Amino acid sequence: MSLHQDIICSTPISEEGLAHACGLFFRQIRSHRERLMDYYLGRQSVPKGEAVRGRPDNRLRVPFPRYITQVQTGYFLGQPPTLAFDRSEEGAVFSALPDAPHFPCLLYEAARDASVCGMGALLAWLDKSGPRVCRCDPMSVFFLRSGAAGSPIQAGVRLFQEEGSVVRGVLYEPERLRTFALEHGGVRFETEEENLLHAMPLIPFYNNSEGSGDFEAVTGLVDAYNLLLSGALDDMQSVANAFLALYGMQGTTQEDIDQANRSRILSLSEGGRAEFVVKNLNHEALGQLEGNLRRSILQLSMTPDLSDQNFAGNASGVALQYKLWGIEQVRSAKEQAFTDGILALLEALAGGLATLGRPVTFRAKPAFYKNLPQDAAALSETLLTLSPILSRRTILERLPYVDDPEEEERRKEREEMNLEE
Repeated sequence: MSLHQDIICSTPISEEGLAHACGLFFRQIRSHRERLMDYYLGRQSVPKGEAVRGRPDNRLRVPFPRYITQVQTGYFLGQPPTLAFDRSEEGAVFSALPDAPHFPCLLYEAARDASVCGMGALLAWLDKSGPRVCRCDPMSVFFLRSGAAGSPIQAGVRLFQEEGSVVRGVLYEPERLRTFALEHGGVRFETEEENLLHAMPLIPFYNNSEGSGDFEAVTGLVDAYNLLLSGALDDMQSVANAFLALYGMQGTTQEDIDQANRSRILSLSEGGRAEFVVKNLNHEALGQLEGNLRRSILQLSMTPDLSDQNFAGNASGVALQYKLWGIEQVRSAKEQAFTDGILALLEALAGGLATLGRPVTFRAKPAFYKNLPQDAAALSETLLTLSPILSRRTILERLPYVDDPEEEERRKEREEMNLEE
């Protein structure tokens, strides 16, 4: 559950209640997500203030948010999860669904959206080929929760802009879908149809129980880092525009200065000197502050620094586990949140198949894997040693070069049958 991302609606959803919820979404939730997306895309403002006329005005945006999202999402779902169905028949039915091959990609997109905005969403619907699934833009989706204990999801809302000032949307409920128009701050329901999935078709995938993004807590530090580098570059460029101070110069008219520029010779009296007036830059202090900010950004977002020497190939396993302890906590929270989303999606897909006259119950347990470099030979040897006590399915699921354990089992069975014949 994530009250940070969703809106409480304690009464049956009416036109007035939905209009109020849409207003809250535009003013609070979407504006917050757009701000985080700007950080991810490198479009955020750099809080420098107005630059002095003639002074350089660099506004650097170091892509820490993109780095954090890519590392966190890649570690979590870079290796696709698997589904262990209670019965092999259920797995075969799932594998035959139109979008089953794209399931890992859809989950990865939802995880990336969740890493940035705190929540991603997938939409299931039914057509002649069977239940389908697609990603939804988090800038156009929000959920309504009831005021009951546990605040269960009551409905999902997807908005899309049309020409003019009219915003249209769909209200997704377990038993019906209602289209509506949002205009001049009011909502007008238009059409209503049965929900052929008989389950919530719009499914949230939260990043964690709070619904917060992976770099949301360090945006202030990212601003400070960008401000530091932007100001340092301004100072370095200002050296090229420094003033030349002349002491004891015999000719100071503009003609004398122009002649000195042409001849590259200065005529100075005894004891005279020439020097540039520049701002003294403490590069050591700047470097120390830059390093402290960098470490704070990565540590507080629980993201490992892959340039750290402790990630070298000769580091011990214990040292690597210590370095990955933070990201492991993030991955664990993501896994718990995504398990709920996957099970809700399977329920919606099963409902669509039941409508088509192919009833099935997808009872499955998702299994997630850390996306780490692996010594395939050593792993295979270990699994072979454990083969007397592990099932063949477990061994296949752990092998990095086996994409579909169920299909691999079926191939093995066919080979054995052919050999017997």
